[in-house]
Amino acid sequence: MGGVFINYRRSPRATDAVHRLRERLSRHFGDTQVFLDTSSMLPGNRYPDDLRDRVHDCEVLLVTIPEGWLEARNQSGERCLDRAGDWVRHEIELALAAGKTVIPLLLDAAEPPSPELLPASIRDLSLRQAHRVTADGWDAAVEELIATLETLVAPEWEPIPSEDQPPRRPGQLLGWATGLLATALCVLVPWVATAGGPPPEPGGASVALLLALASLGLMGIVLVAVLVSGGLMRRPIQAWERDLQDATQQNYLRATFPVPVFLLLFATLLVIQAWGRSPGFAVVLMLGMCLAVGPMAAHFVRSFKKDRERWVQWPEVIPTTALMAVVRREIARLDMRTQEWSGPIRREQRDRARFALGELTGAVAAHGRAAERGRLPWLREAQPWAFSGYVLWLALTVALTLAWTLPLGVQGEGGTRLHAAPAVAGVVGFWLAWTTMECAYRYQRWQRRMFHTEAVRRLTLIEVRIDTLSLPSRTRLATT
Repeated sequence: MGGVFINYRRSPRATDAVHRLRERLSRHFGDTQVFLDTSSMLPGNRYPDDLRDRVHDCEVLLVTIPEGWLEARNQSGERCLDRAGDWVRHEIELALAAGKTVIPLLLDAAEPPSPELLPASIRDLSLRQAHRVTADGWDAAVEELIATLETLVAPEWEPIPSEDQPPRRPGQLLGWATGLLATALCVLVPWVATAGGPPPEPGGASVALLLALASLGLMGIVLVAVLVSGGLMRRPIQAWERDLQDATQQNYLRATFPVPVFLLLFATLLVIQAWGRSPGFAVVLMLGMCLAVGPMAAHFVRSFKKDRERWVQWPEVIPTTALMAVVRREIARLDMRTQEWSGPIRREQRDRARFALGELTGAVAAHGRAAERGRLPWLREAQPWAFSGYVLWLALTVALTLAWTLPLGVQGEGGTRLHAAPAVAGVVGFWLAWTTMECAYRYQRWQRRMFHTEAVRRLTLIEVRIDTLSLPSRTRLATT
């Protein structure tokens, strides 16, 4: 548990001061980190056991010394410090024997105790640097004491380990598998077309040719979609994503639920239409809907649960591989949380906020570095599956073109232009694929740069707010 133990002798001046001190220290460090006998012990507990346990457990013992502390006497006229059973003396003895940090706290005009006037068991108290607190300069002196204690009292909270696992990159295995599959497609598809039967009549439309043209046309559609989303519409899309990612998970789902609802209704209409013609196909379609909707609903439920946990249990360690949406949402959480605080904030609030700020700063810096990656590192690290898919797509397009031209070549038909069709299809497909990936690369680089600039600005404002809320806990010790 650790924390601060306040040692004092009951007197009108000292009692008022220690209760006021305890209230301020508890507000900064937390109730469990500051021990005062009248406020921290439960009724019915044996106070000797509680006092000994808390002295051994504390990190700092504050010895409150008002004027007349040395000369305080009991009803029989004996000096209190000379009594072996005096608890003020006993607590100091325990702390000194355990090697605790002991700070004499001088109230108003009280002087540090002289060693010759102290019992031998606590004589070391006179060698400890004292801290003075006066009625006129109470706030400044207590804030200086708080800054000193922060270097001595360990925080009682720990960051929550992240549950998000970094994405596994397939590495070289995907590259070898892609190369082998692409080669197999270029060999097997034309072989199957050549051995599958007679070639099509001259001037007839081959299925392989139609599929190859459809594949190139689909590549063109994807390119147009990327150009529109990453070019003409990139700023509206960026603003829309920023607004949604800044919101809570509940608002995010409310804003996006019309899309899955529309798809579900569309699929339901298909099932109804197919039921009258082919009940078997309708059943298969309905099972497919269930398989698609079930994981989506489970994901939504997990998202709600995780959203609530991240608000209550914070801060969480943020991996540097976190997505922009996750980082932006955590920045919004920290911004919203700090706006609700009023200063001066507790030490735990400040430390948690600064830890979260450090984690977010690291994640934002990682996105800034990712924005400067070259094209090949970006494909290899961020888009390995998309790159592999385009390679296989291109290989299939070339293979379909070969499946159209090889049977004609076996029959001695077709000319040089016809035999050059696979090369043309490969070049056109490669240009479409490379242009699409280039547009996607430029868009993600622009998106990351915009996100980095915006996130750095917001984190700077949050850092200034945290520093402002943390005042006035600063002293010469805090600046060293």
